[in-house]
Amino acid sequence: MTQAKSHADASIRSARIALVTLTAINLLNYLDRYLIAGIVVPLKDALGANDADIGLLTSVFLLVYMVASPIFGIMARRTSRTFILAAGILIWSLATIGSGFVNTLTQLFIMRAIVGIGEAAYTTVGPAMLADHYSPVRRPFALSIFYAAIPVGSALSYIASGLIVDAWGWREVFLAGGAPGIALAIVCLKLKDPPRGQFDELTSEITASPLHTHSTSNIIANIKTMMKSRDFVTATAGYIAFTFAFGALAVWMPYYLQSARGWSVASSTTTFGIVLVVSGFVGTIAGGAVAKRLGGGSASCLKLCGICMAVAAPSSIIALYCQDDWLIILGLTISSAFSFATQGPVNAVILNSVSALLRPFAIGMSVLLIHLLGDVPSPWLVGKISDSTMDIEFAMGLIPIAMGISAVVWFVAGKSRQQNPQRIQ
Repeated sequence: MTQAKSHADASIRSARIALVTLTAINLLNYLDRYLIAGIVVPLKDALGANDADIGLLTSVFLLVYMVASPIFGIMARRTSRTFILAAGILIWSLATIGSGFVNTLTQLFIMRAIVGIGEAAYTTVGPAMLADHYSPVRRPFALSIFYAAIPVGSALSYIASGLIVDAWGWREVFLAGGAPGIALAIVCLKLKDPPRGQFDELTSEITASPLHTHSTSNIIANIKTMMKSRDFVTATAGYIAFTFAFGALAVWMPYYLQSARGWSVASSTTTFGIVLVVSGFVGTIAGGAVAKRLGGGSASCLKLCGICMAVAAPSSIIALYCQDDWLIILGLTISSAFSFATQGPVNAVILNSVSALLRPFAIGMSVLLIHLLGDVPSPWLVGKISDSTMDIEFAMGLIPIAMGISAVVWFVAGKSRQQNPQRIQ
């Protein structure tokens, strides 16, 4: 009994260490990802870029990121996951530092593409490894803590980039953003890589389906397996619309506040950052807590996501089209909180839709799809519409539309899943 308790305590301790470490790295991941959004004006001046070019910088990063993600998902089947994580962190950190030394827009495109390779390694393998530390019931809440790093890291990026560019310059923004990753890459090597699927036998929902095959030899067969999973397809479909909206919002909101509402660079980046860090963190944790209370099932998670986005969509309209500064902040706060509440639940659905061995590949494929159809085109599209119409307000109207689509897809999927729990149609 003592030995069993000691083993259980060690497992809990290992899970907590992994959660804290991976969440800290995920925070740095998103801090790095949105550095450009806070320095749009000085970048345009220094490198001769227009709005479409700035949007394309994000699109190029995401294009490489999404293509590389399934590749790392395949590598994670046989290669040490901690090694993949450490290598990915080191790659993106060095490329971010290198971005501070570029002299042309083309050179910056190359550096951001390399950042995409490094981040793909981390965001594909990290959630799957974390999922193996927790039972399916506790998994949505653990993933919510992990994904709470998205608003916190993004917010710190906006705040830090705005302050650093005012004090020193845009090059120093990249240098400061890349340096911490080198130390975290070394720390990552010390993490325990848990047995794949060690808790899956605790719930029939995860293991009962014939979709949960442990064959990983045929990539095409694995893709077909995932496409047969209603949970994977519907969760990813709603996630595509969500990512389209958030990708455009994250890149363009500070600039929108500057150009359409007359805010300064510092006030727009700082305010947007504070709103994200507070509402995003609270919303993400709250979403995971509610999902856990509902039992962590796929049906309840999907319905929860749909309800959250049904609140976020009209709130984003307030944020975008009200003239009063406080109403803008209120709308943005509500929209951000309810949007981020979906992150733990929807990723739990995706991870639970396949076997443990296929989870990195499933995450990689979902990353490929949500970015290919989501935030790869949306920042460029908003920039292009803004350039063509000379009306950034009109272009930003794509955001609430996409949020509304995600609300419908997720809620209908959850309702259908509740009425018919069988995965095979």
